[in-house]
Amino acid sequence: MTTTEPHPADPKQTKDTSGRAIPSPRHSLIRTPEPWPHLVARVKRTGQYPTTAEAEKITRTTLTTLAPHLPAPERTALSRTLPPEAATLLTAPPHPPYRAAEFVAKVAARLDNTTPDTARWHVTSVLTALAHYAGPTLADRLIAQLPQGYALLFGRAELMRKP
Repeated sequence: MTTTEPHPADPKQTKDTSGRAIPSPRHSLIRTPEPWPHLVARVKRTGQYPTTAEAEKITRTTLTTLAPHLPAPERTALSRTLPPEAATLLTAPPHPPYRAAEFVAKVAARLDNTTPDTARWHVTSVLTALAHYAGPTLADRLIAQLPQGYALLFGRAELMRKP
């Protein structure tokens, strides 16, 4: 999710060819990402975590584990929708993506050997929030670039893929 900033143009300064003032839009088309605490708060609500610290740790771990699996164009597009703190977590060198179950296992290992079921809950909480920030089009692109099984981790139905 993003917020809009008021448009800086003064309608009195912008004129059409006949000299009439052109009203400026109420908001700029430039969208700025929400701050890091909003992303963490969304993960905390989604995952029903008792503390912000826990939600933040899970968010950081999931994003750093996900980063190498995203192709550069999608990673760049996703980074633009996220707070700068989250975008910096997506800078790991590329690596062929793991299957969804392997990805969850990697997150579990990085979270002090959390059980696979708990890790799946954590990953789904973060990736569902990510899908919200990315929007449906980018979320679909991300899922399409990852092996089958990731759609469920993004809180989406897994559809049949074309061979």
